[in-house]
Amino acid sequence: MLGLSYEGLYELTPRSFNNKITGFHNHHNQINQDYWERTRTLMVATLMPHSKKKLRPTEVLPFPWDNKKSNKKIRIASPEEIKRDVERHKKILLKNKK
Repeated sequence: MLGLSYEGLYELTPRSFNNKITGFHNHHNQINQDYWERTRTLMVATLMPHSKKKLRPTEVLPFPWDNKKSNKKIRIASPEEIKRDVERHKKILLKNKK
Protein backbone atom coordinates (compact mmCIF):
# COMPACT_ATOMS: atom_id res chain seq x y z
CA MET A 1 0.00 0.00 0.00
CA LEU A 2 2.61 2.56 1.02
CA GLY A 3 5.47 0.83 -0.79
CA LEU A 4 7.44 0.32 2.40
CA SER A 5 9.56 -2.72 3.17
CA TYR A 6 9.17 -4.46 6.51
CA GLU A 7 12.38 -2.85 7.77
CA GLY A 8 11.40 0.54 6.35
CA LEU A 9 8.09 0.41 8.17
CA TYR A 10 9.69 -0.25 11.55
CA GLU A 11 12.33 2.44 11.04
CA LEU A 12 9.63 5.13 10.90
CA THR A 13 8.80 7.20 13.94
CA PRO A 14 5.10 7.48 14.82
CA ARG A 15 5.05 11.01 13.44
CA SER A 16 6.71 10.08 10.14
CA PHE A 17 4.37 7.08 9.81
CA ASN A 18 1.39 9.38 10.37
CA ASN A 19 2.78 11.77 7.74
CA LYS A 20 3.14 8.89 5.27
CA ILE A 21 -0.42 7.70 5.89
CA THR A 22 -1.83 11.24 5.63
CA GLY A 23 0.08 11.89 2.42
CA PHE A 24 -1.08 8.61 0.91
CA HIS A 25 -4.68 9.35 1.89
CA ASN A 26 -4.53 12.88 0.41
CA HIS A 27 -2.94 11.57 -2.80
CA HIS A 28 -5.57 8.86 -3.14
CA ASN A 29 -8.39 11.36 -2.57
CA GLN A 30 -6.93 13.78 -5.13
CA ILE A 31 -6.70 11.06 -7.79
CA ASN A 32 -10.28 9.99 -7.06
CA GLN A 33 -11.47 13.61 -7.25
CA ASP A 34 -9.67 14.10 -10.58
CA TYR A 35 -11.44 11.05 -12.05
CA TRP A 36 -14.82 12.38 -10.96
CA GLU A 37 -14.06 15.85 -12.33
CA ARG A 38 -13.23 14.31 -15.72
CA THR A 39 -16.45 12.31 -15.63
CA ARG A 40 -18.46 15.43 -14.84
CA THR A 41 -16.79 17.40 -17.64
CA LEU A 42 -17.50 14.62 -20.12
CA MET A 43 -21.10 14.42 -18.92
CA VAL A 44 -21.66 18.17 -19.36
CA ALA A 45 -20.04 18.11 -22.80
CA THR A 46 -22.36 15.26 -23.80
CA LEU A 47 -25.49 17.02 -22.50
CA MET A 48 -24.64 20.51 -23.84
CA PRO A 49 -25.89 20.01 -27.44
CA HIS A 50 -29.25 18.75 -26.14
CA SER A 51 -29.89 21.61 -23.72
CA LYS A 52 -31.36 25.01 -24.51
CA LYS A 53 -29.85 26.66 -21.45
CA LYS A 54 -26.19 26.90 -20.52
CA LEU A 55 -25.17 24.06 -18.24
CA ARG A 56 -22.71 24.48 -15.42
CA PRO A 57 -20.79 21.41 -14.30
CA THR A 58 -21.40 22.13 -10.61
CA GLU A 59 -25.17 22.34 -11.21
CA VAL A 60 -25.42 19.20 -13.32
CA LEU A 61 -23.42 16.97 -10.99
CA PRO A 62 -22.57 18.61 -7.65
CA PHE A 63 -19.83 17.11 -5.51
CA PRO A 64 -19.16 17.59 -1.79
CA TRP A 65 -15.83 19.28 -2.48
CA ASP A 66 -17.39 22.01 -4.65
CA ASN A 67 -18.38 24.05 -1.59
CA LYS A 68 -15.05 23.50 0.17
CA LYS A 69 -13.10 25.30 -2.55
CA SER A 70 -14.83 28.64 -2.07
CA ASN A 71 -14.98 31.03 0.89
CA LYS A 72 -11.60 30.07 2.33
CA LYS A 73 -9.85 33.22 3.41
CA ILE A 74 -6.68 33.09 5.44
CA ARG A 75 -6.57 35.58 8.27
CA ILE A 76 -3.13 36.70 9.42
CA ALA A 77 -2.79 37.77 13.04
CA SER A 78 -1.55 41.26 13.75
CA PRO A 79 1.70 41.80 15.69
CA GLU A 80 -0.34 42.97 18.70
CA GLU A 81 -2.40 39.78 18.70
CA ILE A 82 0.73 37.64 18.45
CA LYS A 83 2.37 39.53 21.34
CA ARG A 84 -0.77 39.17 23.47
CA ASP A 85 -0.95 35.41 22.79
CA VAL A 86 2.75 34.91 23.56
CA GLU A 87 2.35 36.70 26.88
CA ARG A 88 -0.73 34.64 27.72
CA HIS A 89 1.14 31.39 26.98
CA LYS A 90 4.14 32.51 29.04
CA LYS A 91 1.82 33.07 32.01
CA ILE A 92 0.33 29.61 31.56
CA LEU A 93 3.78 28.01 31.40
CA LEU A 94 4.94 29.83 34.53
CA LYS A 95 1.77 28.79 36.36
CA ASN A 96 2.31 25.13 35.38
CA LYS A 97 5.97 25.13 36.57
CA LYS A 98 4.97 26.04 40.12
